Amino acid sequence: MAASGVVKVLVSFYRSGEDSTFERHRSRVTFDFAKQSSVAAVKKHLTEFLGLSEITLKFGKANFELKLKHIHELLTGHEND
Repeated sequence: MAASGVVKVLVSFYRSGEDSTFERHRSRVTFDFAKQSSVAAVKKHLTEFLGLSEITLKFGKANFELKLKHIHELLTGHEND
């Protein structure tokens, strides 16, 4: 049985070579884990659902890299072991 649900996401925009954000967006995203079962599928779903391509064009950027962070890494600054 496939699970589905709603996940809270925070999208932060960084300029190349900088450590501070210049824009943040919070949202809730629905997921069907049977359809979004790989990292590539999750990235595609987030990009489409949140309209990230359109948002980056608004800031004058044509290309972007989507990085997924785990909550452990956000809280401690270290990746999961």
